[in-house]
Amino acid sequence: MEINRMMRMLPRMLLQAILLMGIIGMIAFCGVKSMDKEPLAVKVDIAVVMQENNAMTRMAVGFVEGMESVSQFCTFRQVSEEEGFALLQEGKVAAVLVLPEQLVEGILNGQNPSVQIYFAKEAGLEAMLFKEFTDAGVGLLNVAQAEIYGVCDTAAAYGFTDKISVMEAEIDSYNLAFALDRLALYETEQLSVTGQMSVLQYFAASAVVLLLLLFGMALYPVMQPEPLVFRKQLNRQGVGFVWQDFVQWLCGFLSTGLVAVLLGLAICIVSALQKHLGQKTAVPWAGAMAGQRIETIAMLLLGIMTISTLVFCIYSIAGNRISGILLLFVISLAMVYLSGGFVPSMLLSERMQKIGDKLPTAYLIRAAGGIFTGYGHGTVRECMAGMSVYTVFMGACAWLSRRRNDW
Repeated sequence: MEINRMMRMLPRMLLQAILLMGIIGMIAFCGVKSMDKEPLAVKVDIAVVMQENNAMTRMAVGFVEGMESVSQFCTFRQVSEEEGFALLQEGKVAAVLVLPEQLVEGILNGQNPSVQIYFAKEAGLEAMLFKEFTDAGVGLLNVAQAEIYGVCDTAAAYGFTDKISVMEAEIDSYNLAFALDRLALYETEQLSVTGQMSVLQYFAASAVVLLLLLFGMALYPVMQPEPLVFRKQLNRQGVGFVWQDFVQWLCGFLSTGLVAVLLGLAICIVSALQKHLGQKTAVPWAGAMAGQRIETIAMLLLGIMTISTLVFCIYSIAGNRISGILLLFVISLAMVYLSGGFVPSMLLSERMQKIGDKLPTAYLIRAAGGIFTGYGHGTVRECMAGMSVYTVFMGACAWLSRRRNDW
């Protein structure tokens, strides 16, 4: 009777699953397209006025223009003083730099001539950005000068004047590395947020798990607790309570398995089309192709069993349609998020990582990812143990909840 009812409702449930897959697919497609767009780039045009034709000054300006951190945002044009201020008034440049005579020589001999920078009264975003650059540069130069003067005074006071040139060279090297080398500003730490899986495989595995969990919202007519009078009548006819619950769970398991097979076929079709079009794509079912057919089938069946048991447990505890569907929706999204389905878990806080690693969705995502990439020696045991424990625990909770309602 339950299987016949499931077969009658199966077309409607599959239609709901296809509609859900279409909505999530559209959201993912829009997200990928939005990520492909280049970020807003701000280009600052700067007029440079040289008061003399000095080779060292031109070399210094060329060096600054070639710096990646500067050339990414700023474009310099060398003009005369009259032309530069005319461009500034017309709003064609964000600022005018007036370089004094003997600029580089003055820096080397300690005279430190000033570079005059002129902004328009109605400064826009570009001018404000360039002003922040210049303020940061002034701060770096102030620190460098203070270091040099402090070392010279200290060396002269303690009779180490012969070491001044060595100390100045070390200070210059440090300041150049600090200003030009990004590795001197940041500590580099490599994180493997997707493990052996590529980004596409990782989020494909997460999407499969999320779709199967959300498909459980269409399974309520199959897994809903029957009225107590009807259950007792079946019990009098020889159909025990445990057998009734098992058959309802079995119908949900078969329905979820059918949707999982359809998802697998969809992934194979998409991968085949991409391969036919010459696009690089991940090879599906790499676990089975690597001689791990038994492990792959076991992971697939146990994963479907865990998902169907979770849905069955939530419906048993909720007791009615609205509460059950809302509870399943919220719990599914929360668990997939904490397990790294939306944002890789390595990017979450340490406390959230510890919680997410112990949730059933964490084992489900790793199991689904192993179907794409193959399984390591410890992955099979860990995932099967985790999913088995959660299946038994959630099955016991569902059984206790239904026994309580029966009496």
